[in-house]
Amino acid sequence: MSSDASRRNPRPLPRHERYIYTYRLVANGAPLHFLISVEPDTGKPRPGKYSFHLSLKTNGIERSLCETTTRILGVDPRQLNFVVFMFPGKASAPAGCLWSLRVWLRVNGVDHRLFGEDELWVAKDPDFNAIGDASFARLRNIDGGEQIYHGYVGKALVTFTIRWECVSNKLYKYSLMYEASGVGDILFEDFRLRLDGDPRAVTFLIFTIPYVSMPTGASHKLRVWLRSLFPLSSTDPSTSYVLPFNDSYIYQRIWKCDSFKIGGRLEFETLGPKMTMGFSSGMPEMIVMPNPPPLDLHRSTASIHKEIKEEF
Repeated sequence: MSSDASRRNPRPLPRHERYIYTYRLVANGAPLHFLISVEPDTGKPRPGKYSFHLSLKTNGIERSLCETTTRILGVDPRQLNFVVFMFPGKASAPAGCLWSLRVWLRVNGVDHRLFGEDELWVAKDPDFNAIGDASFARLRNIDGGEQIYHGYVGKALVTFTIRWECVSNKLYKYSLMYEASGVGDILFEDFRLRLDGDPRAVTFLIFTIPYVSMPTGASHKLRVWLRSLFPLSSTDPSTSYVLPFNDSYIYQRIWKCDSFKIGGRLEFETLGPKMTMGFSSGMPEMIVMPNPPPLDLHRSTASIHKEIKEEF
């Protein structure tokens, strides 16, 4: 075949197959779809190694759950059966949001556990007002690819910024950063969601809960929930007259931090008479370094600090 003919009739790309199984259930009013992806290493339905992925889809939003796991299959991957179930977790705030999830593969009467998750937080219209000491951030602005929230963490006014970017068809990666008085950090990044609708329609509930610390007001629990408007059924006679304050939402907790340490006007003097306070020696000393900077004391001992932190 000539080169001109080969350009006119390019070879088709090799086809790589995967098989998606869907299981449905309802948890505290929230309709959930669990998608189990079965992917052969060879791309074909042959005996060999397979990767299993799990994701949760509700209200047009899909996110990954659990770590990918692998199994060696000698059966047809297109004719598998799974056992998918949930049961309530321990006491949660808000109530009725915490679930434990289990996914088993059943083949010829033998069950193999694939996935287990004990921190699945999802519900329809949970009562966040029941968390009496929570401080909620308020949505201030929605722009092209970001949402800005303002909230008080203790006495400190903090800005939380959610940003998103489309990475492929309907797939978006999200990040969250905070800033207070010119200092901030990235809390998470590259958190991925597959959306059926407009990403601007997905909003977040961000709040903090103080806990005992020295000095008072220095430590907080930070929680980030995703929320999406849940369409009311047109066949339900109770929804004949829909008012704005009757809107219903599906909530999912997507991130947490139990040691968010920030505060405003902290009273370090209350730590007691045994505390010895340091004093500044003046303006900082500027050191000019080559680019890139050489290895120094801090770079070489980072792993040691990490080991000490994990030990204690």
